[in-house]
Amino acid sequence: MLQLENIENAYSFHSYDEHSAKLIKPNKNIHSNSSTRDNLLEITSTTLIYKELIESRDLPSTFNEFDENCINKLLEQDADIFLIGTGQSSKFPDKSILQYIANNKLSIDFMDTGAASRTFNILTSERRKVAVLLFFK
Repeated sequence: MLQLENIENAYSFHSYDEHSAKLIKPNKNIHSNSSTRDNLLEITSTTLIYKELIESRDLPSTFNEFDENCINKLLEQDADIFLIGTGQSSKFPDKSILQYIANNKLSIDFMDTGAASRTFNILTSERRKVAVLLFFK
């Protein structure tokens, strides 16, 4: 379990494994007497998470397909920090994508899905504007 308290107006990660992640819904505390399984949401495919947004449409199924279109989808959110969970291990995109990120002075960090989940919880609890894009394949 990753999160001990509820985070206002934002999803947070409860747990994850190589195939899925469980999120605590915004403004829910799973450690209260009134908590239910309805306070959790499980994701099993590529998903963008930002504050109260969960988006899976029009996203590639594997990290190998990460491209400028993915970056542009991220930039539709007003986040300051973008985390990319690349699956079980840390991976990096093609050099041309890294150059695009550098040229546009974007704060996009690539890390394994577990690290992205934990980092997202920490930054969100600090009220930072952070979005995460998770890949499971």
